Amino acid sequence: MSKKISTLNSAERDKVIDFCSIKFLKEGFYYVTVDQIASELRMSKKTIYKYFSTKDELVEAVAINMMEDVSRKIEDIINSKNDSLTKALMLFEVMAGVVVRFSENWLKDLQIHTPKLWKKIDEFRTKRAFTALGSIIKQGQSEGIIIDKPAELIIHIFVNTIRSVVHPDFLYHQKFNYKEAFIHSFEILFNGILTPKGKKIFDKIFSKVIK
Repeated sequence: MSKKISTLNSAERDKVIDFCSIKFLKEGFYYVTVDQIASELRMSKKTIYKYFSTKDELVEAVAINMMEDVSRKIEDIINSKNDSLTKALMLFEVMAGVVVRFSENWLKDLQIHTPKLWKKIDEFRTKRAFTALGSIIKQGQSEGIIIDKPAELIIHIFVNTIRSVVHPDFLYHQKFNYKEAFIHSFEILFNGILTPKGKKIFDKIFSKVIK
């Protein structure tokens, strides 16, 4: 019986997080009240407070859930049997796909009202990208399709470029959409680090991406 109750409680908690993930990322969270969340979920405030003692705690749960989801996807990519270029494409799609879901309100609310959480998210994004790219770059070098230059330097260039280009603020001001920014960045970055063998493989993969 206790196991059944625990499962029901987990499902109820997940329902709140899933709903708030969509709402917060689209609208921001500062002006969203627990009353509003409860009403739209057709759930009592008491039920929500059973799992989250404050709205800030709920916001953090949404952010953590998002980071764990991204981490799982990246782990699956790294552990796959794909070649390094395919892995890199899949990785950038995951990273950019998350960023493009962020509304300006969500980003501003994080930066202004929960700066510690924003820092945690940014650090996670950078650290996870470094780790994943490190694995991919080294694999590519061993495959002979990425040039034999310091992996740490290549990773640093990639991470900082993607962070600055595939970002809502940049996309908004430059009038790029996510796919355009991603494709251009991917093409420019990879053409600079590939061997002749790597470029042949890249051309085959990239031709599928731009269709």
